[in-house]
Amino acid sequence: MRIKDKFMKKIIIFSIIFFLSYHFAFAGIEISEIMYDLKTGSDEGREWVEIRNNSDTPEDLSAFKFFEADTNHKLTVFQGDVKVGAQSYAIIVSDPIKFKIDWPNFGGTIFDSSFSLSNSGEALVLKEGDLIADEYIYKSSSGGAGDGRSLQKINGVWSGATPTPGTENKISPIPVAPSPTLPKKEITTSKIFAENQIETKIEKSVVENLPSVVLSEEKIDPTDTNSYLFISLLVVLVAIGAGSVYFIRKKGKKIEKGEDFELLD
Repeated sequence: MRIKDKFMKKIIIFSIIFFLSYHFAFAGIEISEIMYDLKTGSDEGREWVEIRNNSDTPEDLSAFKFFEADTNHKLTVFQGDVKVGAQSYAIIVSDPIKFKIDWPNFGGTIFDSSFSLSNSGEALVLKEGDLIADEYIYKSSSGGAGDGRSLQKINGVWSGATPTPGTENKISPIPVAPSPTLPKKEITTSKIFAENQIETKIEKSVVENLPSVVLSEEKIDPTDTNSYLFISLLVVLVAIGAGSVYFIRKKGKKIEKGEDFELLD
């Protein structure tokens, strides 16, 4: 009975130690971003994998391996420190020089390794000795397939987004399509503009002609009215005189030679 109790205690202790070791490794380092298929140019030497230390203490990666294509790849520090700070990032690259050309302003930790990522997808594993720190099997259908985006883990979900090596992953905003312009509205606007032009021309023509009418009325001289009345009266008098002469001649007696003449009443 005592032998059995001792055996059970050993199993429990071993299980606790194994669980805590596995949990510590899993909770410390994780794969957070994968650039496996670039939009332009060759992928050779330009692929990279971002890892994140999501614990509250620095993590020493000197014993870590990057497992890809059934091969354990060694990690060698190219830039920065082998210890990744708490809540910090590091990049595993296949060619540090090419990575710096693509990302000249990157100042974080870079680990050099030897790998070539598949464009269709494969399993990626981070190992600390024989312990698996993190693993992820990506597929091209998950995102980042030659569209200029990388495959990122955002709030526990993998999706394609604008690459953010060494910084927090963020969902790329969806571009807002511009509102379509309706030809009908353009035609209506043009028509109204044309009508306004016609009305403006008509109004301008009327206004321009108004001053000449006013000026013609303002040129009338009061003395011209008196002259008109005087001439009218003169014409009437002449007409009366001419009528009287005509009437006298018509009623008068014809005068013979050598005879006296008399006026008729």
